This record gives sequence, C-alpha cells and structure tokens, in this order.
Amino acid sequence: MPRHSRSKVRNAQPDRLYAEPLDEVTPFEFNEAVSGVFADMIRRSVPGYETVVRMTGVLVAEAFQGEGTVYDLGCSLGEASAWVIAACKEHQPNMVLVDASASMLERCRERFARQEKIDFLCADVNQVKFEPASAFILNYTLQFIPEADRSALLKRLWQALLPGGVLILSEKVILQPASRDSQAVDRHHAFKRLMGYSDREVEQKREALEDVLVPDPLDQLKRRLRSAGFSTIQVWFACLNWVSIAAYKDA
Repeated sequence: MPRHSRSKVRNAQPDRLYAEPLDEVTPFEFNEAVSGVFADMIRRSVPGYETVVRMTGVLVAEAFQGEGTVYDLGCSLGEASAWVIAACKEHQPNMVLVDASASMLERCRERFARQEKIDFLCADVNQVKFEPASAFILNYTLQFIPEADRSALLKRLWQALLPGGVLILSEKVILQPASRDSQAVDRHHAFKRLMGYSDREVEQKREALEDVLVPDPLDQLKRRLRSAGFSTIQVWFACLNWVSIAAYKDA
C-alpha cells in the first residue's frame, strides 16, 4: 500500500447503541461497543466532521517543515491522521497516535498496520511526555478532559511545538448569549434526526454524555489558548455549536 493512500476502518457497524429504550442510561465511555460503531456515530453526530478531518490533513501538511513529530491526541480510529498521511504524500512525518481507550487504539493500530513512521500509545494525554512537535491534533478531545486540567495541557502543547507549528483544536462549544446557544443545540438535535437518529436516540445519547462531555464557552477556549502562549488563533470552521481552531506558535 502506498504510504499516502487512505486506509479504511475495519468492520464499521451502524450506530444503534441508543435505539432501544434503556432501563438506565449509563455515562458514555469509549468502550468496545462504541469503538465498533464510532465511525458511523461521529459522522452522524458532529456537523461538518468530514470537512474538519480532511482539512486537518491540509493544515498539518502546510505547517510541517520536515522535522518534529505530529501527535494525534485522542486519535480514536485515526481518521484525522489518515488525512494527514494523504496530505503529506511522500513526506510523511513521524506520528504518534494517542488514545486512552484500548479498544479504539487497537482498531486504529490495525488500520495503519502497513503504514510506516507511526507509533501508538494507549495513555491519558495528560500523562504523555511530548517530543518536539510540528503539529498537535486535538479533535473533539479537550471536551472530555477535566476542566481543571485543560489549560495546563494546552500550555504543554505550546511548549513542545516548534516555531511555526500548529495545534488543530476541534470542539463543541457554548455560545453566547444563552439564547443563541439554545438555538444551536436545538438545531444540532435536528441535524441528528436528519441523519437518521430517532428522538429516543438523541435523548438517551444526550443523557449519557451529560457531565462527561463538558464544553467550554468559545471565548473561554480562546482565553485558554492565549494564556498557553498561542498568539495566532484562527477559527477556520464553525457550524452551530461546533468549531475548529488553528492555533500557531509564532516563528
């Protein structure tokens, strides 16, 4: 397989985890059941997901200058990393794919079995020691990290980045004023129904994610980045209450 070709996720199954009524909705976790349907789940749950992961490849390739590791933190099944490989073509950087879910990382490892220059690490991203990096990918990961730990992590990413390096940070956010956020939430639920989820699935998934996925207000997210040291912060994608930011360490 050429290094720049995109590998596929094995045995991707349709997401029906919340289709039947549950006696108890337990807190969401990235277990084996979720890993098996995640490719379908995130595509149908996150507006603009395909655009974000593809453009992650473009933005990382643009910042890569032939040195420094590319880290995908909370890599899940490695979709963003696959697009980095495709965008970098014959100049693939050394990559480290990190996820705390053993089942996610195992599927990710299988996906890239024929790829070179990729290491896999099953770990909490807060415990990872970073080598000098040309890019960090933090797509839909910070929102699952305890709020008290977020700013410290962003500071460590800035410190590890080489000059001119980029952090791609994609998140669900809280919008202001509250009426705007409420409208965005309603529209997001309408999007999910349009993607084939039932009212029951939308509600049970919402309940499962409560107190597990905790978004920052968008202004707070920008403040965290500035406090960490990032002076160039570009919101390059926004749809409803989902954004993606390219934050750069000045050369």
